[in-house]
Amino acid sequence: MKMPQEVIRLLNDNEATKVITSVSSKGIPHTIVVGSTMAPQEDLVCAAEILMQKTASNLKENPNVSVLAVKGMVSYQVVAKVKDHQTEGVIFDKVKADLEKKGLPCRGVWLFEPTEAYNQSAGPDAGKKIA
Repeated sequence: MKMPQEVIRLLNDNEATKVITSVSSKGIPHTIVVGSTMAPQEDLVCAAEILMQKTASNLKENPNVSVLAVKGMVSYQVVAKVKDHQTEGVIFDKVKADLEKKGLPCRGVWLFEPTEAYNQSAGPDAGKKIA
């Protein structure tokens, strides 16, 4: 699925807060803030694995994930599935280099394939499916 441009812009906004919710094999949700979440392509979301221990474990057991990006009153949710986990390659190298500039390690990059997108902004369209 290709994400709408407004969703891509918010996912790539460094000032937006991004959270990822994974679910364990027992159905227990786990939500974390992942500032390195971005959309390098209209059909791809990725997030660096810096600490991400429980989330990484969940993603190996259950490929379904929810990514929420928020800035002010604007918010979009992307429902996605794990596409790949990279520890080398073009995307990994770029993300790792960006994080090294901030003094952060990068153990890997999770790639997610979007399946649905929702407007979760405060207002009358909250919860409306947009892709």
